[in-house]
Amino acid sequence: MWWQVGFAGLSGAVMVAMGAWASHGATGQARDWIEIGARYGLWHSIALLAVAAIAARAGKSRLPTLAGAVFAAGIVLFSGSLFLRALTPLAWVAPATPLGGLAFIAGWLLLAVWGVRMYLDQAE
Repeated sequence: MWWQVGFAGLSGAVMVAMGAWASHGATGQARDWIEIGARYGLWHSIALLAVAAIAARAGKSRLPTLAGAVFAAGIVLFSGSLFLRALTPLAWVAPATPLGGLAFIAGWLLLAVWGVRMYLDQAE
């Protein structure tokens, strides 16, 4: 859980910095990529903080911790690939963007499964 909070803090700082740069220095397609990467990265940095809080109270379930790891991977793949595309000529990183998006979706689905399991455990 400690790594989730640390990663969220670092990621959040990077996302705000990249968003600021997009607003004041980037142009064209690069600006669009940075804005999208920063927006999704910041939302998932916040989600990662929530997951860390949930994981601290999850008991034996590892699903929240796994969701956090998947969110972190999504931030690196999705936002990172968009930033690299905006700042460098490395077009080969483009396939990482949809993989990062799938990681975001998987993280939310893991949280949904955990929530259903909690509900079913309480119903017994």
